[in-house]
Amino acid sequence: MAHVILGHCCKDASCVRVCPQNCIHPAPGEDGFDSAETLHIDPSSCIDCTACVEACPASAIKPEHALLPAERRYATRNREFFAQAPTAPRTRPHTVFALPLASPRDRLEVAIVGSGPAAMYTVRELLRRSTSIGVTVYEQYDTIGGLLHRGVSPDHVGVREMIRLFDVPFRDDRVTVVPGTEVGVDISIDELRKRFDAVVIASGASQPRRVCPTTVDGVHQAIGILVAENCGSSGSNPPSPTGATCVVIGAGNVAFDVVRWVARTRHRVPASEQVTELVVLSRSAPEGASFTASAFYELVDLEHTEVLIDSAGTAPGAGADSSLLRELSRLPSTDVRGAHGQPSDPPGPLRIILSFGQEVADVAETDLGTVAVTTTAGRTFHADSAICATGFTTKRIDGVPLDQRGVVPNDRGQVISPETGEPVAGLYVVGWAKRGASGGVGDNRTCAAETVTQLAENLRSRV
Repeated sequence: MAHVILGHCCKDASCVRVCPQNCIHPAPGEDGFDSAETLHIDPSSCIDCTACVEACPASAIKPEHALLPAERRYATRNREFFAQAPTAPRTRPHTVFALPLASPRDRLEVAIVGSGPAAMYTVRELLRRSTSIGVTVYEQYDTIGGLLHRGVSPDHVGVREMIRLFDVPFRDDRVTVVPGTEVGVDISIDELRKRFDAVVIASGASQPRRVCPTTVDGVHQAIGILVAENCGSSGSNPPSPTGATCVVIGAGNVAFDVVRWVARTRHRVPASEQVTELVVLSRSAPEGASFTASAFYELVDLEHTEVLIDSAGTAPGAGADSSLLRELSRLPSTDVRGAHGQPSDPPGPLRIILSFGQEVADVAETDLGTVAVTTTAGRTFHADSAICATGFTTKRIDGVPLDQRGVVPNDRGQVISPETGEPVAGLYVVGWAKRGASGGVGDNRTCAAETVTQLAENLRSRV
């Protein structure tokens, strides 16, 4: 019986590299890899060798016979993927350019700004291509790992365990980590560019998009809640939404992460203050929703909850052509404009209501001390609290260009000046700062390889 890749697949693609049967797709370089939520194992060619299980850094692969009832849907998705797409030939690896052994400084020196997954894969790639390189990693906090350490949902244990991938590269003698140093504040980009042969921006995109005001009581940032849960001091709890009704602005995976967090931790406050209804506002229609299928499945599998769809929002289109849309269309509906959640003792099941086509225009505090969320269509959602999960942008660093999307303009990782359209010598970018806040931990592996290839080509031409 074949093996199955689960919903928390990291797309690191270590499994692809060890599979003797070429049965894991889409592989790096194949059509669909960049946009795929997960990889898939062809059940018709898998030989149950378990090589992929041992290679997967997120523990996201299981034999089909060992799947839990809630995991059976991933076996179905595997089969559906290969029924729709023919097996692709094994892709040829890209040319790997070795880094030059020396530079005008006698030893090649590269600085990396940030220490999250994109930085980790970049360090690995640099070390793989040069035995004599020196790499210095600047991290603004005292602990490495970026959002993998600070922001991944506490219940995503397999993904969080990927932090062990940092052990080997970051303990290498060629690597120096400088914690507690914020580039752009404690040291400038210009100074780094003078000291090093190349500087790689791997600072991620952890700055919340400012849709919600920061001065309204009862309004929280989703990422702030998750970071506090992961990094808070012993005995302290993150700020919790209180009151019967809470509106979540945004419907991506982070929004769903914080919805699950509310469902599992609402018992921390007295019953009279517990959330009984969460209304999740998606700017997009169901067909363009930014949450993944696995995030939706995690939501509907929650215990002591009821997931519904707002009948006054945009409904899934007729004849939905994906299993996710079909499942959305089967959700029971309710009208959010009717009665809202009320406190009860003991609290009943948590109602989670998905409302699509709701672009938020304003978030304000009412005279009663509650929160009013108004959409561009003039619809107002009243709640006791609100959580903002509207995506991320890259934090601006002096000396690093940033476009209107909050992304560093680049060509395959080489930073481009927006004024001249020319490459900025010695300055590179990787990860979410390079491509926007999309993709999981493992997507940074191919992203880092592309950036380091560009860096190597440029440095080799100089030596």
